[in-house]
Amino acid sequence: MEINDITIFMELYRNRSITKTAELLHYTQSNVSTRLMKLEKEFHGTFFLRTRSGLKILPDGERFYHYAVVMEDTLNNLYQEFQSESQEIRVGSTQLLSRLYFPWLYEINSHFTMHTDAVKKLNRNFNSQIYDIIITHMAQSPDTGIFQIQHPEILLWAASSSLEMNPEEVLPVIVSRDKLCPLRHLTLQTLSQGRSELSLIEVDTLDLMITLLSSNRAIALLPEKLIKQERRLNVLPSLSPVTLPVYGYCTKKTNADILNQLFQKT
Repeated sequence: MEINDITIFMELYRNRSITKTAELLHYTQSNVSTRLMKLEKEFHGTFFLRTRSGLKILPDGERFYHYAVVMEDTLNNLYQEFQSESQEIRVGSTQLLSRLYFPWLYEINSHFTMHTDAVKKLNRNFNSQIYDIIITHMAQSPDTGIFQIQHPEILLWAASSSLEMNPEEVLPVIVSRDKLCPLRHLTLQTLSQGRSELSLIEVDTLDLMITLLSSNRAIALLPEKLIKQERRLNVLPSLSPVTLPVYGYCTKKTNADILNQLFQKT
């Protein structure tokens, strides 16, 4: 038996669904099924009955649950005990938000380790306890014991500071190549209204986006804070601002306090 088998069993018990358990734990359904079968084989029992409406708990499963819930609680206490002894706080965010918030975090505590990831990977690493804090534009449904801090981010349309706008010109739009990027989605949603066609320039990094913006006739939707930091960029007043929430997630009250300070001061 592996430690993760207890987590898999408990989620199956709670959700009565292999599909939902796989989604929550970011496993494949076949992986969840295989781990369950190995667990049942090792303990010589059948824990669940598969039905069209989901999983039905069997007597062996109820017996195993009484031990598994104690093991889950013990493991959680074990992680908290040893993690509390470490001053290191692992923070994950996207390229864009890390540019805005990481400098302030480093000023208040040098024990932060900071990482940038794609949106999907951020959530997966947070659920796997790789990150203590994540800062993201992507909302998720937090479980019990997870703090969610929300902050409104003002987004403005930016272009090169040397650009002379022609009111009749339709400029290309620079967006992230990440299909899950909320700014990409919001950009396309906003500009598609009233425009028959959009010319997109897809990029992989924020630095490349800013470089292309500053040296080409193009526009992009960016946080107001970032535009103010970049002398090469100006705000396009002809396009209306947009608001997009920023979310901070963590499991400790002390980290939630840090997130509240972060959003108030930046």
